[in-house]
Amino acid sequence: MSSAASRPEGDSPFTLEDADNLRRSVGTIVRAVRDRTTDESDGQIETLGFLMRDGAQSIAHLARRRAVRHQSMSSIVADLENRGLVARDPDPADARGVLISLTGAGTAVVTESRETRSVVLRDAAMRALVGEDLALLARLPALLDALSAELA
Repeated sequence: MSSAASRPEGDSPFTLEDADNLRRSVGTIVRAVRDRTTDESDGQIETLGFLMRDGAQSIAHLARRRAVRHQSMSSIVADLENRGLVARDPDPADARGVLISLTGAGTAVVTESRETRSVVLRDAAMRALVGEDLALLARLPALLDALSAELA
């Protein structure tokens, strides 16, 4: 019997246990899809994703976003730069500063990675779920976006 079905009437429709299960499930699915679809490390693909979504950023800003040390982010950026996926450009707001931006090749890697992950997820959903469950899964992103907005 599901946790929801076993709750006494009057209890919250979303418990701490539900929240923990959701957190765990989201983490598990993100890791499973990422493990099956990318040659880049988590740090590299996440860094490329930040640059794709938010534009050019300093190494310090990228390090803060990923909650890593500046040296760790410098290493990630150097590797991505050596592969031609990012470029360093002068920061127009700071004559001594440098901004990291995606190159055309970096944009292509992010675009291809996102499409590949979406295909893997869709195909797994089609194998594992049917009917109403697929319809519920299709509505889930809007719910997760609302949660993300509340947490931001």
